[in-house]
Amino acid sequence: MSLTASVPLLHETTEIDADWVGAVLADAFPGVEVRGVTCRPIGAGNVSDTVHVGIDYATRPPGAPDAVVAKFRPRSPEVHQHGLGSGAYHREIGGYRAITERAACRIPHLFHVAGDETNINLVVEDLTAATPGNQVAGCGPAEAAAVLTQLARLHGTFSPVDPATAPAWPIRMAEAADYWTPMVRTGSATALTRYRDRLSADDLEIVAAASELAHEWHLLPQTRLTLTHGDPRVDNVLFEQADGAVRAVLIDWQVTGLRNPMYDVGYFLSGSLTVADRREHEDRLLRHYLAEYAVVDPGYPVEEAVEDYRTQVMSGLMITTAAIAVLPDVEQVNTLILALLERNCAAVADRGAVEAVRARRVPEQRR
Repeated sequence: MSLTASVPLLHETTEIDADWVGAVLADAFPGVEVRGVTCRPIGAGNVSDTVHVGIDYATRPPGAPDAVVAKFRPRSPEVHQHGLGSGAYHREIGGYRAITERAACRIPHLFHVAGDETNINLVVEDLTAATPGNQVAGCGPAEAAAVLTQLARLHGTFSPVDPATAPAWPIRMAEAADYWTPMVRTGSATALTRYRDRLSADDLEIVAAASELAHEWHLLPQTRLTLTHGDPRVDNVLFEQADGAVRAVLIDWQVTGLRNPMYDVGYFLSGSLTVADRREHEDRLLRHYLAEYAVVDPGYPVEEAVEDYRTQVMSGLMITTAAIAVLPDVEQVNTLILALLERNCAAVADRGAVEAVRARRVPEQRR
């Protein structure tokens, strides 16, 4: 991957040109000469500006790619402000570097990453031929197992993490509490009004509980920490075929953090499977995750994991409610949010997560 100062830091995808792409690829492909590039947008630009970059070579070394994907900070001032406030840019930079260095799990091959707390230039392999996850539809149990395999490899590779010696860039739950709690409370209040006729009374009660417990949930004592994705929704996953089976590719590392492994597992299972599929396959998928985790790190007993899962399954609900605070009130967004809320609330209810969080609050938090 390219980390050299010879690659200038750009501010917008419109600045991408042949010389810049050539500099990005020079470390991996000595002698490369790029004659021209063509860029087309990918995605809606809700959290970044991402483009597919087709490459026309004057000199093409063996293995040089037909195209790459470049991800930059968003041009929207409002979205950019969220990126600044949440630390999204330097966390994605840190995540791609750390995971690539240790080959921890399947992510897009990294050609170049640079930036700081205010900007990001990320260039990765072109995976536009892979199948993207569909959050509203959700995924099936086979795809879910593929995602959990990659999460288990990630978590097991970095476990255990000592916060005292870990790098500064990953999110710490306690440090993030003051940023995320107001967003959860605003989003929860909005949901209770906006969706009062579209959610059940039980679901509305759980949404209200998210607001009540947001700060305390972030401060729950953690006995096991590792590097986590932080936002493993199925629409942050690409699916490809490998050796005749489906394999998951994890993308969008903007909220990478030091958390309990079950944060990611609970987040994914509570939001990316239908309620019926999760209920039918949840225990088997948890066992699958732990078996894959044990291949890398045998130190996560099933009893501990299941107990952690009870409180960490709140993660999906917390992020869904926080998202309501910043996403527009349009039907396309509401369809997505309602699908997530119904799944999140069902998982929280099934595992008794609200009661578990209340029981595990540290003494000074109890009121």
